[in-house]
Amino acid sequence: MTSRQPESSGTPPCPLTGFLDVCDRTRIAGWAVDLSAPDLPVRLRILCDGRPVDETDADLPRTDLEGLPREGHCAFEWTWPEAPPHEGCLIEIVDVLLDRPLSGSPFRLAPLPATLRGSLDIADRRHVAGWVQDAANPDRTVWLTLWLDGKPVSRFPANQFRRDLREAGFGTGRHGFDHIFPAPLDPLQGHDIYLTHGDTPFGNPVTLARAGTLDTAMRNYLSTLLQGIDSLPEREKALSFLMHEAKSLKDRTGALLTDCDARARKAQARRQQIPTAPIPPTILFVDDQAPDTTRDAGSVAIVSHMSAIQALGYRVFFVASRRPSSEDDRRKLATLEIECLTEPFCSGPEDALRHLGDGLEAIYLHRLNNAECYSALARAFAPTATLIWSIADLASMRLHRQATIEHRPELDRVATNLEVRESMCAWLADVTITHSSVEAEWISRTIPTARAAIIPWAVPVLSRRKTTIDRPTITFVGHFAHTPNLDAAKWLVLDILPRLRKLCPDIRCRLIGSAMPHAIHQLAADDVEILGFVPDLHPALAQTTLCIAPLRYGAGLKGKILESWSVGIPIVMTPIAAEGLVDPKDPLWEMAIASTAEDFARKTALFLEKPSLGRKQITEARRILRERFSAALIQEKFRTLLPPVESSVPSPETFTDPAEPSLN
Repeated sequence: MTSRQPESSGTPPCPLTGFLDVCDRTRIAGWAVDLSAPDLPVRLRILCDGRPVDETDADLPRTDLEGLPREGHCAFEWTWPEAPPHEGCLIEIVDVLLDRPLSGSPFRLAPLPATLRGSLDIADRRHVAGWVQDAANPDRTVWLTLWLDGKPVSRFPANQFRRDLREAGFGTGRHGFDHIFPAPLDPLQGHDIYLTHGDTPFGNPVTLARAGTLDTAMRNYLSTLLQGIDSLPEREKALSFLMHEAKSLKDRTGALLTDCDARARKAQARRQQIPTAPIPPTILFVDDQAPDTTRDAGSVAIVSHMSAIQALGYRVFFVASRRPSSEDDRRKLATLEIECLTEPFCSGPEDALRHLGDGLEAIYLHRLNNAECYSALARAFAPTATLIWSIADLASMRLHRQATIEHRPELDRVATNLEVRESMCAWLADVTITHSSVEAEWISRTIPTARAAIIPWAVPVLSRRKTTIDRPTITFVGHFAHTPNLDAAKWLVLDILPRLRKLCPDIRCRLIGSAMPHAIHQLAADDVEILGFVPDLHPALAQTTLCIAPLRYGAGLKGKILESWSVGIPIVMTPIAAEGLVDPKDPLWEMAIASTAEDFARKTALFLEKPSLGRKQITEARRILRERFSAALIQEKFRTLLPPVESSVPSPETFTDPAEPSLN
């Protein structure tokens, strides 16, 4: 067959002559002639819903066409190789050469009767899912057309197996559908989704609103987009973009947390001498891990200081430097209205300082390692903030004393090195906080330019629970990851207790505390109970006759002494344990302080024999707690160290310019 060449682009093509005579579910027939090339048969293309299904030539003879070219061999007839869509379809007949439509085309093939039942269960940016069955023809597969934003985008069968449909009596259960989009829909745009079976709508239309947050759809969209990046240069560009956006988002979050915009407006109003409402100042606390008041005295101190500063009107943030805070830590601090900073906003103190920056009025670094690591960063990112170093205890002083007790000269060298590091941190800080007057005196003597402040923690005076104790019981409480407590427990059980048994044969000794190693558990005996960590110390202390603090070395204030006084239990202690708390030359306290194992055992037995000694001690101890360890006193001490909190100022609307007349 000779092929026809398309006409010149400068000449409009002649219309296709002919007609679509028959179009039903059995066959398609008609005739066609191209008057520009009457000697050649016309090649026709058949389209169903815009999809080509076949081609045929208009070269069949028909008696009613004998007057046409080629003696009437201009007809065509095409039979469906398979049944056309049940829901109907749009038939188009065009010539292959120039896509000229045949008269009578397009033709809508009517749908067959159907009674649809089912539901559109899911319609989101990834897929549409549900089920549909033709009740009039339950065994046939129903085909659905998906319309997106008013345009048909795909056609699919509802023939997936669903057990729930079969168990509900819907035939074989093969009436489900789950059509996944080739790519997730753009979450930055709204979309309208609906389904049809032919011309019959199925289910209710669904409108997907434009995403305003980073919801699941947006995350899936971004994930798919990033996974599609294959080349190394494009991945580097994507990483650079994401890192820049992450930093920008963190900066904006930090500015929001510290009210930077409000601060800028306030500074401008101050320059214009316009009164404004006060903005709460902010302080960042840094410690190794989130505080746990049941774990150690350092946690008790930092929580007390947070509460005191919060009571002054400060907004308090906390970030951990070594052990990341858990969600449980965040919840516990949130109950105290303390904001715990964690991933993804910040991975540690450096991130917190970088992004909170100039919005901080004060920075509180707890313990030596945090002061060493972050003092310079604090000065760089928050140069106007008051820098506070809270030492917990002087490690150099503790190690010097340990070296003397254990006859270890190598520890003296370590302690000397620590002295230099502690001196540098105290010199860098605006204020160095210690809990002990002995440590404050060392700081003032060693670093004359340093400002040392003695600020203990708040210790409430509680009532003691009345319980019956079957035998004299002494208790030592401590955090056993702290070396002085580990040494004290061994000294107590191995040296003091054998002497005490001779004076008080029915004595019972208890060891309580967190982070208790195996070496302590090995000290257990018939009269030595190893309780380990207890979440609530008060019930255990209620079964105690006398607390003891046999510390041979250490530094700082001893939380175990304050806690025993708090619940009304007297205590026998070493000079190291009593340091910074009481005057060892005072006759009242001299009776409760012992340096040797023999003296410690004797004075412990004396307190057990004469309860009146314990009552006198508690009376004086509680006076000390009320005078030196009250929450109000701690708060007042911080008031003198921190930038002042602005008092409430009436808003500008309440002020009247005297130059302007009153409207009343």
